[in-house]
Amino acid sequence: MQSIELSDIRNKYPGFYNIYPIENEISIHSLTSGVLQKKDGEHILDDYYGRIVNKSWVSPYGDGEKLGYYIRHYEDKIIDTLRVPFRKIPIFELNELSHIEELIEKIVSENQSYSILLRGQVNYYPVLREKEEIAFLYGAESVKEPSFQPSFLRSNFNETFIYSLWHSQTALLLHDVGVDLSKVLSAAQLREYYDDLIKIKGSPHFTAIALGLAQHYGMPSIGMDLTKDLKVALWFATNLLDIDDNGLATTYPTTDFSNSTLYIFRCPKDAVFSHKDIKPKYVKNTRPDRQDAWFSHVGWGHAKNQLASYLVCGVRLKPSILNIFESNYASYLFPNRDEDVVLNSFLDIIDNPKYKGEVRRALKKIYVLKE
Repeated sequence: MQSIELSDIRNKYPGFYNIYPIENEISIHSLTSGVLQKKDGEHILDDYYGRIVNKSWVSPYGDGEKLGYYIRHYEDKIIDTLRVPFRKIPIFELNELSHIEELIEKIVSENQSYSILLRGQVNYYPVLREKEEIAFLYGAESVKEPSFQPSFLRSNFNETFIYSLWHSQTALLLHDVGVDLSKVLSAAQLREYYDDLIKIKGSPHFTAIALGLAQHYGMPSIGMDLTKDLKVALWFATNLLDIDDNGLATTYPTTDFSNSTLYIFRCPKDAVFSHKDIKPKYVKNTRPDRQDAWFSHVGWGHAKNQLASYLVCGVRLKPSILNIFESNYASYLFPNRDEDVVLNSFLDIIDNPKYKGEVRRALKKIYVLKE
């Protein structure tokens, strides 16, 4: 968190800095008293969520003792609790795949105007705050606040650099993909591909495609990998991916299910994009295709953990879920370069000597499944 004046230039242009446009919003379950008398004074900016609150308040995000759970399904199955601003998030233990499917169906039916998306994680990652800061925001030091921050932050890349790099590089990459496709497409189909590519380059979706492609091949992005495919999300929640210094990845089932969790998000439809809906024609069998990828470009500016604010609930998984995967399922999710034209193009440029400095560091994040 950082101190901020309400007259700060960033607060005048909240959309540009990804700051929530309503300052001093407070939970009805806050422990603060005399709110109307405390509008003045020092304010802080919580740059995990882009929210500005009065520093003299107590638990502006809501006291967990007073808050009810964000959803009430399977309340007898709650085994853990997470906190995000204004919400108490339940983590369920559901023993049957059919119960997980039923839960997702209920959430979808109750949120028709949102996109319900999934993410699986073997490990739990907390937001790193001082205890005093956690107590100030949530009313207790023991709160578990999940982190869903994008990879550019975890790898310490500059945000503006990442935008410009993948916007320019993806234009070149998709042109190279067209060269590869020319070997298998008819002349008419190839014209369709390039006509579609021209339209995509001029659309607002192009940045989404560029950052999403980078993310799925291991490179830093401002997004997070999400999917609508339950099987895909469950695999990532129960399998580990080890990548060596040469970019070769090995996958294997986890033996520690203590934090193996399926996370369910309720995302505004204008904040997420389906790869299948916005990709160029005739591009198929890529990682985003196989993983039914949705690109969530949140986690930028002063709201670097914005995706967490869309969290609805989680499901803690058991080893029995491993039985749903075929032995070659990892190879399906991560096709080799002979199948995946995007991966093939990335691997062609990874060792190009013209790429130096931060560009080379980003490209070195590319990984392939070890055969």
